Amino acid sequence: MTQPPLESALDLVKTRAQTTLERAVGEGRLTLDEFTAKVDLVFQAPDEAGVRAVVDTLPAPLTPVSTVVSRQSIFDDVARSGRFALPTGATVSSFFGDVELDLRQAVITDPLVEVHTWTWFGDIEVTVPEGVEVEVKSGLVFGDEVVELADVPPVPGAPKIRIKAWTTFGDVRVVSAA
Repeated sequence: MTQPPLESALDLVKTRAQTTLERAVGEGRLTLDEFTAKVDLVFQAPDEAGVRAVVDTLPAPLTPVSTVVSRQSIFDDVARSGRFALPTGATVSSFFGDVELDLRQAVITDPLVEVHTWTWFGDIEVTVPEGVEVEVKSGLVFGDEVVELADVPPVPGAPKIRIKAWTTFGDVRVVSAA
């Protein structure tokens, strides 16, 4: 009977480092972009010192981050980007305006975050980081859905983003960007 190959000591160090990075995302210390970049560096590291150098750059625990729980507008666009806490169940909406969310620097502490967006007479555009699993559920009346995600596998341990979008006389567009 053939034994499966044993993981090398370096593989175990890299796996532990990934777990540390996952925990840092859950604590809000890393954004999704930062997480995917650091995991990539960990698995490219040639030795334990290289892995340690990546983990040693983790920021200290966060002081409170501004949170988007609900953001609504009438006759105006709603846009959110930069570093902000994104709890599951967040709602962003507009009546006669567009909704634009850039989640690349969002701090996500749950393994699954669900974002609700809706607009009447406006478009919805959501940008997510590459390497994050995304599920889109949309309801459209006189509009189109476009999902353009990079053809890269999900980064192990990255949170999943579920976007629920509803629009009348508008389009839903979800894209990934580095």
